Amino acid sequence: METLGFRIKRLRKQKGFSQKQLAEECGWSSQSRIGNYESDLREPNLTDLTLLAPALGVSIAELISGTNSQQLVPAQANLEPQILSRAPKKTAGVVKPIGPTKEGVVPVVGTAKLGMDGYFEALDFPVGHGDGYLHIYSDDPNAYGLRVIGDSMHPRIKSGEYVLIEPNKIYVTGDEVMVQTQDGRSMIKEFIYLRDGVYRFDSVNQDHSPLHLDQHDVSKVHLVGGILKSSRFAHDKPE
Repeated sequence: METLGFRIKRLRKQKGFSQKQLAEECGWSSQSRIGNYESDLREPNLTDLTLLAPALGVSIAELISGTNSQQLVPAQANLEPQILSRAPKKTAGVVKPIGPTKEGVVPVVGTAKLGMDGYFEALDFPVGHGDGYLHIYSDDPNAYGLRVIGDSMHPRIKSGEYVLIEPNKIYVTGDEVMVQTQDGRSMIKEFIYLRDGVYRFDSVNQDHSPLHLDQHDVSKVHLVGGILKSSRFAHDKPE
């Protein structure tokens, strides 16, 4: 039974790429990510799949196809059309978006430091209100924003940027999530799995080791729905 990692390795060799060359094609500075994927030590998230597939000369569907594709990315069948619908459409040299862009605002309710000693400073605002707002649409009525500081998710999330948290959304392997523990620690990590009552969370920054937490020690896991620059932040809610 061919795994996704084996498939990536096979396609890479067919292209005549070394692991380093494939990493460079994807815009990554280190080949270790390719090695981890090919060894099935880690599973590529959707963002990485959109880089790997064209570099390997196949579509995302072709890359993840196989007997275990549903286990790896259970939401892929629904996610890929959404990505395609957001892509700009070129007509006679003019780039036009497909469909109208939805506008909205999400309250910013605190600050999260990115690391094992991180924290989430809960500001007790009512739903829909907070310490400023992010100009972003979310169909999650309980969505909120956090300002993040620290380097444990660099370069994926940079210190001073904002993240959109969508607590009612489902998360899958490879998604970034905001984690809160029963003893008050909070952090933003990459969800890897929940297996035999134990969570595994990774950091994009390879200087930080994987984190394993007992399910009973975790009080909250919320999906990170987006990463936003500070230009999306406003102190006052637009009329």
